[in-house]
Amino acid sequence: MNEKLYQHIVKSFTASTSNVFQTMIFTNIEARQPFLRSVLPDLADITGIISLTGDIMGSVILSIDNQTAQKAISNMLGDQIQNQQEIIDGIGEITNVIVGMAKTDLSNSSCDFEISVPVMVIGKGANIKHLSAKKRYLTTIPFETEDGSVFHLELFFKDDNP
Repeated sequence: MNEKLYQHIVKSFTASTSNVFQTMIFTNIEARQPFLRSVLPDLADITGIISLTGDIMGSVILSIDNQTAQKAISNMLGDQIQNQQEIIDGIGEITNVIVGMAKTDLSNSSCDFEISVPVMVIGKGANIKHLSAKKRYLTTIPFETEDGSVFHLELFFKDDNP
């Protein structure tokens, strides 16, 4: 994966996350500086994972604490949501929309890939291991909400090309 494409991917996922929170959740968020990691950190309370296959191979992981998730889904649905399953389903839908928006943007740049349905991981401290690859990119994009809460979008891409 060349550096220009990698930067475009990070910008696209950052923009789609901000857009989803502003238009669907009615909350402004601020993206902090993305950074590379060598391993994925332990996850927050609710995590949505979507796999990517095609020109991009890897996964997108939205990991968010329960309180921030509950506020987000309540805002999105316009009602105070307490039901944990509705919150989990809502975070899955938010993850799906973020990835779908980025996919649309990137397909305009001749970067085509397919996405899976979201897989949800529940429980703080869970850990995900990615398969090995010749070259890996693991990027964390932190976002801060209006109330100071921080959640992360993790982008994992593998490149097995020589």
